Amino acid sequence: MLKKLLFPVFLILYISTFAQEDCASAITVCGNSNINYTPVGIGSTNETLGGCLSYENHSVWYKFTIATSGTLTFDLAPTGPVDYDWAIYGPNVTCANRGTPVRCNASGYFVNTGMNMTNTNTSSGAGNTDPYCKYMDVVAGETYYLYIDNWSSTVYTFNLTWGGTATFVSPFTNSTLAPNPFIAPGNPGPSANSPREINICSNSSTFDFNTLSPGILNGNPNFSVSYYSSANNAATGSNPITAPIAVNTGSTYYYNISYQDPNNPNNSINSCKQTNAIVFKDKSLTATINASSTKLCPNGNITLTSSNATGNTWSTGATTQSITVTTPGTYTLTSTNGICTSPQTSVTITQDTNPNPQISGNLILCDSPSTILTATSTGTGNTYLWSTGATTATITVTTPGIYTVTVKTPANCQYTQYATVIQGDIPTAQNASLTNCSNTANATFDLTTAQPNISTTSGVTFDYYVNQADALAGNTSTIATPTTYNTGNTTIYVRVKSATCAKVVSLQLNVTLLASPTITSSSSTICFGGTVVLTSSATSGNTWSNGATTQSITVNSAGTYSLTNSNGTCTSAAVSATITAESNPNLQISGNLTACGASTLLTATSNGTGNTYTWSTGATTAAINATASGTYTVTMTTPANCQYTKSVTVTLDPPITVNIAAPLQINCTTSQITLNATASIYQPGATFLWTATGGGNIVSGANTLTPIVNNSGTYTLTITSATPNGCIAQSSVIVIKNITPPIISISAPKLSICKGESITLTATGASTYTWTGLTGSGNTQTVSPTSTTTYTVTGIGTNGCPATTPATITITVVSEIISTLQNIEICKGDKGTLNAGSGPNYTYSWSNGATTQTIDVDTPGTYSVTINNGVCSKIFTATVAYTITPQIKEIIYNDNLLTIVVQNQGNVPLEYSIDGGVTWQVYNVFNVLRNTKYSIKVRNRGATCYTTAEYYTFFMANVITPNSDGINDVIDFSEISKYGNFEGGIFDRYGKEIFKPTTNTPIWDGKYLRNPLPTGTYWYKLQWEDRVNKKPIHLSGWILLKNRD
Repeated sequence: MLKKLLFPVFLILYISTFAQEDCASAITVCGNSNINYTPVGIGSTNETLGGCLSYENHSVWYKFTIATSGTLTFDLAPTGPVDYDWAIYGPNVTCANRGTPVRCNASGYFVNTGMNMTNTNTSSGAGNTDPYCKYMDVVAGETYYLYIDNWSSTVYTFNLTWGGTATFVSPFTNSTLAPNPFIAPGNPGPSANSPREINICSNSSTFDFNTLSPGILNGNPNFSVSYYSSANNAATGSNPITAPIAVNTGSTYYYNISYQDPNNPNNSINSCKQTNAIVFKDKSLTATINASSTKLCPNGNITLTSSNATGNTWSTGATTQSITVTTPGTYTLTSTNGICTSPQTSVTITQDTNPNPQISGNLILCDSPSTILTATSTGTGNTYLWSTGATTATITVTTPGIYTVTVKTPANCQYTQYATVIQGDIPTAQNASLTNCSNTANATFDLTTAQPNISTTSGVTFDYYVNQADALAGNTSTIATPTTYNTGNTTIYVRVKSATCAKVVSLQLNVTLLASPTITSSSSTICFGGTVVLTSSATSGNTWSNGATTQSITVNSAGTYSLTNSNGTCTSAAVSATITAESNPNLQISGNLTACGASTLLTATSNGTGNTYTWSTGATTAAINATASGTYTVTMTTPANCQYTKSVTVTLDPPITVNIAAPLQINCTTSQITLNATASIYQPGATFLWTATGGGNIVSGANTLTPIVNNSGTYTLTITSATPNGCIAQSSVIVIKNITPPIISISAPKLSICKGESITLTATGASTYTWTGLTGSGNTQTVSPTSTTTYTVTGIGTNGCPATTPATITITVVSEIISTLQNIEICKGDKGTLNAGSGPNYTYSWSNGATTQTIDVDTPGTYSVTINNGVCSKIFTATVAYTITPQIKEIIYNDNLLTIVVQNQGNVPLEYSIDGGVTWQVYNVFNVLRNTKYSIKVRNRGATCYTTAEYYTFFMANVITPNSDGINDVIDFSEISKYGNFEGGIFDRYGKEIFKPTTNTPIWDGKYLRNPLPTGTYWYKLQWEDRVNKKPIHLSGWILLKNRD
């Protein structure tokens, strides 16, 4: 049959997971939990009820066990007009042998029923009897059955609430089983009976219920949580939710908290479970931005307001509902209610474009009584408002003043511009004219000379224009130089300006024509000592600058001569001619007029520039080579075509060439030499003369071309021509006398070497060498001394002279470099020291950059050090490896001796400790105490890393005397029961198990079911897994129990 189960969404229920129709499958009530149930029909068996009841109708059976002795009452309230009957059986009865109910009520009233503290009756029969019975006194450990039956034909739910001082057994209220409070998930609902609410951020979402379990259980062991999509599934444990599912806000979900005794699968409290209801609440939210405007006016601001009063985060960092912005840009907003965060929304604020308002028009009232002002701006849709009230772009004003226009853009931003209109000062002015004489159709006028005739108004200025339109416009197209304006007969326009207004008048320019004369000259330059004639083109009316009035004048001095001509009315403009006069050019011919050689250079010079020369040889250059004796003449012509002449006489003699051969050297093998100048070139009759300086000495032949000399010095030969004032030639040669003995030196790359090293000796200063104790005459020797040695060398120089002093060098041989560096092992995480060893003058360079004798290392690898003693160097290496800790293979405990068996992974001796590393010994056997936990460590001697293990020296005593004297009162399995695969039991002589040690009940005090056992021999059997070698340990034997009580 189908049972319909209804649960209030917040009411905690404790129900069984088994069938609920009959007494044998009664629902376990745990922890005095309230009951809400709707029984429909009966189970598979129509039970014999007894007492005040006859048979079942719409029934349900419950079972409860007393945890705390006390009084027990309950109140059963139907949710509709039905007759609920009930009966209680017990204590400690079975369904097959329940006996007569200890309380029974079959009252026919459609009202609440139950047990209370005031009634005295223990049973109410059918009919109009009392619906309540007397309370019960119950004792801890007693178990009772409660039968409830809806005797009416209509099905209604009942609510049952327990009362009194007694409590029911429940794992949920047992502080040992549940040391921590269970925590309902989510938040409380709107009322005490509402389901717990879990917030999600949409009306449906995928949810993993298993994420709630740790929080609900709150660390309570042996409890589990399962989840269901309906109350019926939660009641029966059917169709649990095991994977994430799609949840929604319109459904109710349920969870059960269940307990499982890990040591007793048949424990009655394993039937208990705690059920609660869950609903999901959509806490999603949206955010919108309300902007006072999206266009930002200059120096203005815009207020942005969130649709949410709190939980706002703006892109500016602000968290208020509204922000005020003063710069354009995109502003974003997210809102949160503490649970969900809205999607980001944004608004873009743009800067309103300045329309650049301008006012154009004439701002000065002059001749016209009014002026037009026009406002302009960029952009479209702009409106205008003038200070006059006008709303058009153009206004006409007739009075001076300040006129302001306000431009409003479509974004409602306002921009202003103003213009000041003033009353101008109008000057007086009239037309005028100017007349000038000229020898051409044009004349140069000083236009400013007409200003007094144009205007007498003070403080005015004048601008002159060719075009009247330009003058009226007053633009910049003025005559640039009015004081020298060149033109023919014409009319120009003058703009007369006061500070504010202007008038334009005309200025008539008239030219009276008179041509200027011309001057011709016989030459433009007066040659040195000559004259020039100047002639006017006009036969009369001439006036020269020297006062002459004739048509021609003769001048003999340089200067500018001017001429004017007059017709009696106008005088022509002056014309002039500039006449230059040449000074004496001082023509000269320089050069050697009596020359030694085939030619001589003659050079003509004169004052001034641009002069040209013509020689009697036809040459036209300033300088010529005279190649024959004779007279040479040059004619010089100036740029003004003036000519001057000069002559010289030249005599030539053939040249002499002195050639002296390179002399030999005077040295230790040659005491005198002959100089040779026979290759010299000279004319017959020439004479020879040698002279010696610088220590030189001529032995013979001083007047020949081949003298003999015997000392170093400078020897000079002079050859003189037979021609008077003829050629003389001279040349010198240096003779070297080299009898200096060579100075020999010897060198080596270094003066100290290490033993076994070779070195090359190099001698310098001689041509050939003689080494003491060494073969060969070369300048190098390679030697390998085994001890400090001095080497000597002498030699003969290239001049044949032997060295007077030999050269020596001493090579010092130092000891070989040695090192004590060796490989080491370190514990991972520790440091070790590498020592390169010490020695005389040792310096160190490690591969890690260190320069000390020792280095500390914490990383395995190969390290090298270069040792230098100031003479040579040598490289040594060492390997650093991690220490391989020993492996504990087995720990043997026997007869109070603890033996630690290990496998040593290296070559270093081992050390052992059983007190957590406080003390160490080199032996692996220890004297220990029984039933004591030891912290065992094994390491390589001196190492900081070790292998650890814990060992309990379990000793099973064979006697127990539970007389509370503190000696052998109990047998304690607390520590050994924690070992893996632990099992055990104590048995009487018939094989009955009287005690089973577990982690929850590890101590035996000589009792069975809380009653002392008789004195006698009992047997034990134990087994567990060794924590070190993982092998099973079996232990059995006998125990003597002495109970004196």
